[in-house]
Amino acid sequence: TYKKIRSILSKYGKITDEVKKFYGPVLVLDYGAGERKLKVEISTRVFDNRYEVKNFLGINIKVMVEAGMFAHKVCALLDRNALTNRDIFDSWFFMQRQTPINATLVEARMQMPYADHISQCIDKLESTSDRGLLQGLGELMDPGLKTFVKTKLRTETISLFRLYKEFPVTS
Repeated sequence: TYKKIRSILSKYGKITDEVKKFYGPVLVLDYGAGERKLKVEISTRVFDNRYEVKNFLGINIKVMVEAGMFAHKVCALLDRNALTNRDIFDSWFFMQRQTPINATLVEARMQMPYADHISQCIDKLESTSDRGLLQGLGELMDPGLKTFVKTKLRTETISLFRLYKEFPVTS
Protein backbone atom coordinates (compact mmCIF):
# COMPACT_ATOMS: atom_id res chain seq x y z
CA THR A 1 0.00 0.00 0.00
CA TYR A 2 2.79 2.45 0.91
CA LYS A 3 4.58 1.93 -2.43
CA LYS A 4 1.29 2.32 -4.31
CA ILE A 5 0.48 5.65 -2.58
CA ARG A 6 4.03 6.86 -3.17
CA SER A 7 3.77 5.96 -6.85
CA ILE A 8 0.45 7.78 -7.28
CA LEU A 9 1.68 10.93 -5.52
CA SER A 10 4.90 11.01 -7.54
CA LYS A 11 2.84 11.54 -10.69
CA TYR A 12 1.61 14.90 -9.37
CA GLY A 13 4.76 16.45 -7.92
CA LYS A 14 7.87 15.87 -5.86
CA ILE A 15 7.68 14.10 -2.51
CA THR A 16 9.66 16.42 -0.22
CA ASP A 17 9.24 14.55 3.05
CA GLU A 18 8.09 11.12 4.12
CA VAL A 19 8.11 9.09 7.27
CA LYS A 20 6.66 5.78 8.36
CA LYS A 21 5.04 6.53 11.70
CA PHE A 22 3.66 4.05 14.20
CA TYR A 23 0.09 4.37 12.88
CA GLY A 24 0.96 4.68 9.18
CA PRO A 25 2.92 6.65 6.59
CA VAL A 26 3.03 10.42 6.11
CA LEU A 27 4.13 11.91 2.78
CA VAL A 28 4.42 15.58 1.78
CA LEU A 29 3.87 16.43 -1.88
CA ASP A 30 5.26 19.63 -3.43
CA TYR A 31 3.33 20.71 -6.53
CA GLY A 32 5.91 23.36 -7.44
CA ALA A 33 6.89 26.98 -6.80
CA GLY A 34 4.10 29.15 -5.45
CA GLU A 35 1.82 26.23 -4.60
CA ARG A 36 0.94 24.89 -1.18
CA LYS A 37 2.24 21.49 -0.20
CA LEU A 38 -0.11 18.57 0.38
CA LYS A 39 0.35 16.36 3.42
CA VAL A 40 -1.00 12.85 2.94
CA GLU A 41 -1.31 10.84 6.13
CA ILE A 42 -2.64 7.30 6.07
CA SER A 43 -3.77 5.70 9.29
CA THR A 44 -3.52 1.95 9.69
CA ARG A 45 -5.72 2.04 12.79
CA VAL A 46 -9.08 0.37 12.41
CA PHE A 47 -12.15 2.04 13.90
CA ASP A 48 -15.83 1.87 13.05
CA ASN A 49 -15.69 5.04 10.95
CA ARG A 50 -18.53 6.07 8.66
CA TYR A 51 -18.07 7.95 5.41
CA GLU A 52 -20.16 9.89 2.94
CA VAL A 53 -19.47 11.03 -0.61
CA LYS A 54 -19.02 14.79 -1.12
CA ASN A 55 -18.41 16.58 -4.37
CA PHE A 56 -15.37 18.86 -4.44
CA LEU A 57 -14.70 20.78 -7.66
CA GLY A 58 -16.52 18.12 -9.67
CA ILE A 59 -14.72 15.22 -8.00
CA ASN A 60 -16.62 12.82 -5.75
CA ILE A 61 -14.60 12.22 -2.59
CA LYS A 62 -15.33 9.82 0.25
CA VAL A 63 -15.01 11.75 3.52
CA MET A 64 -15.60 10.85 7.14
CA VAL A 65 -18.93 12.05 8.56
CA GLU A 66 -18.64 15.04 10.90
CA ALA A 67 -19.61 13.06 14.01
CA GLY A 68 -16.59 10.82 13.43
CA MET A 69 -14.23 13.72 12.69
CA PHE A 70 -15.35 15.38 15.91
CA ALA A 71 -14.92 12.16 17.91
CA HIS A 72 -11.36 11.69 16.64
CA LYS A 73 -10.54 15.34 17.35
CA VAL A 74 -11.77 15.01 20.96
CA CYS A 75 -9.65 11.88 21.33
CA ALA A 76 -6.61 13.65 19.86
CA LEU A 77 -6.96 16.35 22.52
CA LEU A 78 -5.49 13.93 25.07
CA ASP A 79 -3.95 11.31 22.77
CA ARG A 80 -0.95 13.34 21.66
CA ASN A 81 2.29 13.81 23.58
CA ALA A 82 1.32 17.43 24.24
CA LEU A 83 -1.87 19.48 24.06
CA THR A 84 -2.09 21.25 20.68
CA ASN A 85 -3.85 24.53 20.01
CA ARG A 86 -5.47 23.17 16.85
CA ASP A 87 -7.17 20.37 18.83
CA ILE A 88 -8.60 22.91 21.28
CA PHE A 89 -9.79 25.18 18.47
CA ASP A 90 -11.24 22.35 16.40
CA SER A 91 -13.09 20.90 19.41
CA TRP A 92 -14.55 24.36 20.14
CA PHE A 93 -15.46 24.77 16.46
CA PHE A 94 -17.42 21.51 16.34
CA MET A 95 -19.18 22.17 19.66
CA GLN A 96 -20.17 25.76 18.96
CA ARG A 97 -21.85 24.47 15.78
CA GLN A 98 -23.66 21.84 17.91
CA THR A 99 -22.11 19.04 15.85
CA PRO A 100 -23.17 15.57 16.97
CA ILE A 101 -20.31 13.42 18.26
CA ASN A 102 -19.87 9.70 17.80
CA ALA A 103 -19.58 8.86 21.51
CA THR A 104 -19.23 5.14 20.77
CA LEU A 105 -16.12 5.88 18.72
CA VAL A 106 -14.66 7.96 21.58
CA GLU A 107 -15.28 5.09 24.00
CA ALA A 108 -13.73 2.51 21.67
CA ARG A 109 -10.65 4.59 20.93
CA MET A 110 -10.03 5.83 24.47
CA GLN A 111 -11.10 2.61 26.27
CA MET A 112 -13.27 4.50 28.77
CA PRO A 113 -16.80 5.86 29.08
CA TYR A 114 -17.50 8.99 27.00
CA ALA A 115 -18.29 11.14 30.08
CA ASP A 116 -14.99 10.16 31.73
CA HIS A 117 -12.99 11.18 28.67
CA ILE A 118 -14.82 14.51 28.46
CA SER A 119 -14.07 15.07 32.18
CA GLN A 120 -10.38 14.45 31.47
CA CYS A 121 -10.51 16.97 28.60
CA ILE A 122 -12.04 19.55 30.93
CA ASP A 123 -9.39 18.85 33.61
CA LYS A 124 -6.60 19.21 31.07
CA LEU A 125 -7.93 22.50 29.74
CA GLU A 126 -8.49 23.86 33.26
CA SER A 127 -4.84 23.17 34.09
CA THR A 128 -3.68 24.99 30.96
CA SER A 129 -2.99 28.68 30.40
CA ASP A 130 -4.42 30.91 27.68
CA ARG A 131 -0.86 31.97 26.91
CA GLY A 132 0.38 30.98 23.47
CA LEU A 133 -2.99 29.70 22.18
CA LEU A 134 -2.51 31.57 18.89
CA GLN A 135 0.69 29.72 18.01
CA GLY A 136 0.06 27.75 14.84
CA LEU A 137 -3.40 29.28 14.40
CA GLY A 138 -2.99 33.05 14.06
CA GLU A 139 -2.07 33.17 10.39
CA LEU A 140 -5.46 31.69 9.52
CA MET A 141 -7.62 34.15 11.48
CA ASP A 142 -9.02 37.63 11.22
CA PRO A 143 -8.30 40.08 14.10
CA GLY A 144 -11.62 39.44 15.89
CA LEU A 145 -11.10 35.70 15.97
CA LYS A 146 -7.50 36.19 17.13
CA THR A 147 -8.76 38.21 20.09
CA PHE A 148 -11.31 35.51 20.90
CA VAL A 149 -8.65 32.78 20.82
CA LYS A 150 -6.30 34.76 23.09
CA THR A 151 -8.96 35.68 25.65
CA LYS A 152 -11.88 33.22 25.55
CA LEU A 153 -11.17 30.06 23.52
CA ARG A 154 -10.02 27.91 26.43
CA THR A 155 -12.81 28.91 28.82
CA GLU A 156 -15.50 28.68 26.12
CA THR A 157 -14.23 25.23 25.16
CA ILE A 158 -14.40 24.12 28.80
CA SER A 159 -18.00 25.40 29.06
CA LEU A 160 -19.00 23.62 25.87
CA PHE A 161 -17.35 20.38 27.02
CA ARG A 162 -19.39 20.60 30.23
CA LEU A 163 -22.55 20.92 28.15
CA TYR A 164 -21.54 18.02 25.89
CA LYS A 165 -20.83 15.92 28.95
CA GLU A 166 -24.15 16.71 30.63
CA PHE A 167 -26.26 16.78 27.47
CA PRO A 168 -24.42 14.82 24.79
CA VAL A 169 -25.27 15.66 21.20
CA THR A 170 -24.58 12.21 19.79
CA SER A 171 -25.01 10.65 16.39
